[in-house]
Amino acid sequence: MTAKNREIESRRAAVGRAGIAAIVLVAALMLAVSTAVQAASATAVPAQAFSTSGRPRIGLVLSGGGAKGFAHIGVIEELERRHIPIDAISGTSMGAVVGSMYAIGNDAGQIKALASSIDWVSVFSDRQERKDLSFRRKREVRDILLNARLGIVDGKPALPKGVLGGQRLFATVQEILAPWRATEDFDKLPIPFRAVAANIVTGEHVVMGSGNLSTAVFASMSIPSGFPPVEREGLLLVDGMIADNLPVDVARAMGVDVVIVVDVGEPPKASADKINNVVDVFAQMQSLLGWESIRRQRASIAGRDVLIDPDINGLSVTGFNNYELGIERGRAAAQKAGDKLAGLSVSDAQWATYLAERKARTNPAPIRIDSVRIANTSNVPDEIIKPLVTTQPGDKLDGAIMARDVASIFALDEFDRVDYSIDVKPAGNVLVINAEGGRASDKYLMAGMVLGSNFGKSATFDLAVSFTDRDFLGTGAEWRGYARVGNDLAFDVSLFKQFGRFRESGRVFLEPVAFFEKYSAVVTQQGSTQSIAALQALRAGAGIDGGVIFGNWAEVRAGVRIGGVNPSDAAGNTGLPPGWSRDVDWRVSAAIDTLDSVTFPRSGNFARVEFIDHGSALGGTFHRNTLTANVQKPFTWGRTTVLVGGRLGTTSNSQNNYLGDFQLGGFLNLSGLQRNSLIGQQLLFGRIVGYRRISEKSPIFDLPVYLGGSFETGNVWANTSDISFGNLRTSVSGFIAADTPIGPAWFAVGQSGSNTSIYLVLGRLF
Repeated sequence: MTAKNREIESRRAAVGRAGIAAIVLVAALMLAVSTAVQAASATAVPAQAFSTSGRPRIGLVLSGGGAKGFAHIGVIEELERRHIPIDAISGTSMGAVVGSMYAIGNDAGQIKALASSIDWVSVFSDRQERKDLSFRRKREVRDILLNARLGIVDGKPALPKGVLGGQRLFATVQEILAPWRATEDFDKLPIPFRAVAANIVTGEHVVMGSGNLSTAVFASMSIPSGFPPVEREGLLLVDGMIADNLPVDVARAMGVDVVIVVDVGEPPKASADKINNVVDVFAQMQSLLGWESIRRQRASIAGRDVLIDPDINGLSVTGFNNYELGIERGRAAAQKAGDKLAGLSVSDAQWATYLAERKARTNPAPIRIDSVRIANTSNVPDEIIKPLVTTQPGDKLDGAIMARDVASIFALDEFDRVDYSIDVKPAGNVLVINAEGGRASDKYLMAGMVLGSNFGKSATFDLAVSFTDRDFLGTGAEWRGYARVGNDLAFDVSLFKQFGRFRESGRVFLEPVAFFEKYSAVVTQQGSTQSIAALQALRAGAGIDGGVIFGNWAEVRAGVRIGGVNPSDAAGNTGLPPGWSRDVDWRVSAAIDTLDSVTFPRSGNFARVEFIDHGSALGGTFHRNTLTANVQKPFTWGRTTVLVGGRLGTTSNSQNNYLGDFQLGGFLNLSGLQRNSLIGQQLLFGRIVGYRRISEKSPIFDLPVYLGGSFETGNVWANTSDISFGNLRTSVSGFIAADTPIGPAWFAVGQSGSNTSIYLVLGRLF
């Protein structure tokens, strides 16, 4: 018995004595499921791929362990240095990921390069890149709404099957394994391979040696509740760690004589005083899960078998950015086992023969596509998806191109999963695009809020919620209801419907809308910026817009609104007629939006121009028009971004009093001044906001933190003749901000002249 095995037995006994009732109960339930492993058999025909005259057939067993599994790469690196040939590979979870990369013919250096080339922060995020979203979806999250949804199915909230969707992670696995997409028998890979998953229904382990290689690997690493289960060949599969995290038996079933076993798992904690919080409890539960199987597999290692236990101190299951340390730990552990490994090394001649045989199996024939089929379970018409598939009949399958196509389809924001498969038919290879309709794509809720305070001087509170039905009554139209409460009230409903194309790049749309709002307003006299009255105004009515959306980057729309305005709760002489007055306005706008974020943008552009004319047509009683423009452009160097932006507005009015003029004041809106403390009919404002990310990127749970400041200048005027650069106001601010899951949070200090304000804000400001 090895020292670690003795330590394991000791720890196992200590855990039993710890008396942690809650953990024992959870572990007992889960172990009751995983004991069904005994009933599963690793049925596999022994694979004979290499000449083994004069040497034993060697199997490589790679355990699960999340990011700790990077140690497997270091072990492989040392095995290659020692000329130790591998004839078969079995792997669970991260072991299946690294094992599959080695099995398809990559050497240790190539696997290491792949590990360093992957953006481990974004690969675990399924949030679509904003620049790839449709223009409609970009508008949806320009308000205070967060880019997160709660799906509604059969009138009830539809919780996701996993905290993470896994779309990008699966797409990355697909891209790496793409050349072997048409290989159904894993014995025909350069090194025969098995991936191990668990049947979430029965708890039995499932050994995968045939079928779709990408789904086999992804199923093996789909941590329960972390990722959705993977449906494969009629089974619902999750991470194999709960059934067989150290698949020694699987490698033996492949006909090997000797196994090299790499275990990056962690035994359960030995005492209760090491379990201090919910994270510790969860980690302990994971360790206990399938522990009997791990102990049994380790006990089977004997004779010429080699057990390698990398030092995992300082490594974690989520530390994917720490891959270099993991690789080094694996290399060091393999070197430590050098005495036992020495007996498995082969001569230079035998090693050269092995590499030649492996190389001969490494270059699969290019996959030529003979036809393309869309397997679509969403409400998105196939005609929308087809143009996004650039691979056409006659083309060769290219993993990078397919990854881009899949990302473009997924960016339609209608799917839980988009992937592809190759269906080998007598008539040729069929490229199948699998587009799985999302549980939160047809009907969903969104919410957001803005909270602000400058400590006793003023406060802001707004809460917004929307409900969207993208296939209203089966018409293909999108119904959306929106409500906003707080400092003001706003309710509106709209029905958005796209029609045919406008030339090649645009789509025509119509959007009827009904609205009700209650808002605070001030009234100024013509030629003055002084408030002469304040009121609560009610506004209600309906209208319709029509226009053209160009790709996902621009929109032109025009429309009309007919409604009523009621100036209630007035303080002062508003000069407005009492009761309800008809308000009719005609409007036209154009917008460009390619920003990558509306919270802390780093790239792209935003520009919007709108003209609204309130006239007497159709019985309107207000006579004024307004022109507004808004632009933003970020410039980024490494971690530092400078956002340059500006606004202008002008109002003309044939009436004496103005209603709804432009306002300035507040954080990043002439910081230091009170919110909306400046009122006028002409507006000119510009700002430069700089921010630098000071937090390190982290896979899975990333919390960007920024340190920044701003310079702002602008003013409001009563008349265009009053506008002068000589009377512009200036402000500066400094802030620390974090992009949290519930919106950006800011703590800031602003200064404008002799006015100083301290701000605490939760919500979007750009």
